[in-house]
Amino acid sequence: MTEKLTRIQGMAVPLLWDNVDTDALVPAAPHKRISGGGLERLGEILFYEFRFNADGTPKPDFVLSDPRFAQAPILIAGENFGCGSSREVAVWALQDYGFRAVIARNFADIFEQNSYKNQFLPAAVDTATHARLVAQLRRSPGPISIDLVEKCIRIGDESVGVFSADEMGLDMLINGVDEFALTARYAADIKACQDRLVEAYPWFAV
Repeated sequence: MTEKLTRIQGMAVPLLWDNVDTDALVPAAPHKRISGGGLERLGEILFYEFRFNADGTPKPDFVLSDPRFAQAPILIAGENFGCGSSREVAVWALQDYGFRAVIARNFADIFEQNSYKNQFLPAAVDTATHARLVAQLRRSPGPISIDLVEKCIRIGDESVGVFSADEMGLDMLINGVDEFALTARYAADIKACQDRLVEAYPWFAV
């Protein structure tokens, strides 16, 4: 069992790009350079080509260089976040940097599934909720909270809207279980089904 994830609260980084792919999240060349350093260094290369100049100095105009967003646990993006190749390492890099969730209008399927497997929340919101959230944060930047149980996003005491997520994936996050533990809940039902199959089709047991 892993840590239960029921609420995420803190500053939200507005990176309102569409089609952020896994190559942008974890570019291949820097990944190769740190590959001997273990997973704990993946945050160093998150958005590397956008965060750093060719000489390795930070780009001051990139949003992650803004000191207001240091240690922010939430990233706000646009549409189709996490598209491109299937790289679970993209989720690991976001986590190592300090993010616990991404709020976007929608997600690439494989990225979404990789997120649930790693106790990371991909919170999908409709266009109206996304626009309302961005507008309020532009007027008054501050912390937001995501309630996974109620599937609600709040700024202070005010609800901005709800998010959608895969029900099984959300169950895994809230209860701190992986796919194996989730399947084990149905062990008795699985066994009963197997017994019925063997009774009806004896060759099934071979």
